[in-house]
Amino acid sequence: MLELLIVIGIILVISAIAFPSITRTMRGYRLSSMAARVTGNLQLARFDAVRLNRSNPPLSWRMMAMANRTVVWVDRNNNGQPDATEPQDSFPLEIQFLPAGTGLSLASMGYAATQVSPAAVAFDSHGTVNFGVGAPVVYVFVFGYPNQPNEGYAAVSVLPTGKTQQWRATANGPWQKR
Repeated sequence: MLELLIVIGIILVISAIAFPSITRTMRGYRLSSMAARVTGNLQLARFDAVRLNRSNPPLSWRMMAMANRTVVWVDRNNNGQPDATEPQDSFPLEIQFLPAGTGLSLASMGYAATQVSPAAVAFDSHGTVNFGVGAPVVYVFVFGYPNQPNEGYAAVSVLPTGKTQQWRATANGPWQKR
């Protein structure tokens, strides 16, 4: 019986040492997964704009906080609401899209002009970003754990050409392409 208690004690000590590392790894995987899902949704909106020959009005990818989740969707009918027939994805609020000024500086990405986490990205029939009358910028969606900044950050950038890129950064930076 004593030997069994010693073995259980050893297992508990090893588990207590390993748990923070496993938790940190799982959070990193969740950030990477979110970046991949956001990239997939943005690419779907871009491809739909080309496929449907949408320029006026352009086809929009949108993001909205709803209840305890953030919902992203391809707004095929441009009504500003996620409809059951539109491709959509939702994310728990544990990982949040971060507004400008929170998290890391975007300077290490190397872009001259950026806009952080816009509520919508419009694509035209050529698959490029439609800025309306505004000047072209690179849209960057930054997300992370707001209550645990040491877990690092993930980002997705959308170039004016419509190309998307995924990024990761530790809590101290710099940003690195994935």
